[in-house]
Amino acid sequence: MTNTRFDVSVLRQPRWISVIVLSLVLAGIFVYLGTWQLDRLAQRQERNATIVERTDQPARSLGALRSEFSNDPDELAFRHTFATGTYRPDDEFFSIGRVYGGAKGTLVATPLDLEDGSVLIVIRGIVPGQTEGPPAVGYRVPTVPVVVQGRVAEGEAPLRIGEPDPPRGHIESLSRLDLEFIDTWIEGDVLPFMLLLDNQIPESEAAPIAIPNEELTEGSHLGYAVQWFAFAVIAIGGLGPLLYRAGRVESDETA
Repeated sequence: MTNTRFDVSVLRQPRWISVIVLSLVLAGIFVYLGTWQLDRLAQRQERNATIVERTDQPARSLGALRSEFSNDPDELAFRHTFATGTYRPDDEFFSIGRVYGGAKGTLVATPLDLEDGSVLIVIRGIVPGQTEGPPAVGYRVPTVPVVVQGRVAEGEAPLRIGEPDPPRGHIESLSRLDLEFIDTWIEGDVLPFMLLLDNQIPESEAAPIAIPNEELTEGSHLGYAVQWFAFAVIAIGGLGPLLYRAGRVESDETA
């Protein structure tokens, strides 16, 4: 009869010690990455809930929102609002190569002088990439005071390499809607948030394609988390059979 036993001295061999340590380190990394993806999922779910809660609320005047939340972009983002002001078409600028939903083209942003003297950057929408300007030819804004309605949005993070200074000190095109940078080059007190335009009275010469509502999904975070945890199980679970085969010793015994 053949008996099989495990030679524990294998566990003291440098080669297998390295294998054990490596497996444990990899499993730890995989568990960390899986937990990180679950944290990302929780953040996404919290953000989605915030968007739903705020967009379900009725529109309030921008003045009322600012009175309650000051100029805090985090508190104002995604809320429906309306304001009265006068466009500044000479300071209009573009951001080319943008894609929102099925719309692709040039983003048009126009400063709006509000009644209190502050400046609101209004994202009027997307126009075809070949549109001349700024100001966008064929999409001129009214020269009289307007009422704008839309959704509050935060500005965009700046590029790591920074935005080049505009020629002649006048912004014509930006890669990112960095409001601090915009405030540097546009006269007046630019507010630290933007307005994604939905409606306007009176209307412009022609309306750009409005920026659509953000599609709320949970992304692939849960799937990635399961994947990383599975890798951790494989790293640990696969170690046992390897060690067993390396340390297995068979002997013949006669009854």
